Amino acid sequence: NQWPKILELDWDKVLMRFQWWRPFTQFLFYGPLDLSYGLTLQFVWQYMSQLEKVHHKEPEQFVLMWTCGAVLLLGAYYATSMPPQNLGHNLACFLVYVWARTFEGHDVNFMDMFTIRSELMPWFLAIQTLLLEGEFPYMDLFGIAVGHIYYVLYASKKLPVPKFMTSFFQNSEYFRSRYAKVRDDYGEEDGQ
Repeated sequence: NQWPKILELDWDKVLMRFQWWRPFTQFLFYGPLDLSYGLTLQFVWQYMSQLEKVHHKEPEQFVLMWTCGAVLLLGAYYATSMPPQNLGHNLACFLVYVWARTFEGHDVNFMDMFTIRSELMPWFLAIQTLLLEGEFPYMDLFGIAVGHIYYVLYASKKLPVPKFMTSFFQNSEYFRSRYAKVRDDYGEEDGQ
């Protein structure tokens, strides 16, 4: 499958023609439609939803995590002039790394075949890329490195949520009502 040219990241078109969607849409491309594509989508869905649950009382922290990962990846791509076709895969590796650090010490059942520790999951996926795609997993390692930078900043409290973002989520009736509707998904009872 080919990614439509109108959605590809092209900095000249972003900066000179004001096509602001391009940095965002490039993160939606996960490569050719094959087994690896399906696994990547499954990992993004599974680990992103668990990270959202961790931050359900502070959705601004979840948004900051996404924003930080995307900005660091975009900045690294711009600085290194690397082709941006793998930004979606990089962001998936970023999410898996952050998830693995958040849930350190937990066992992960991988497709009912075997169990590994959560902190090994990003490295397992890098090996999977090597075995399934037959190429060195430098894109996986790139996402892991960005995830590590984010996690160190987050854990050391050097990445505070901007006040406008906190205000937005605290004062938004829309988001508060949406989170109230799914309160049971987060293990909360009414009134908590």
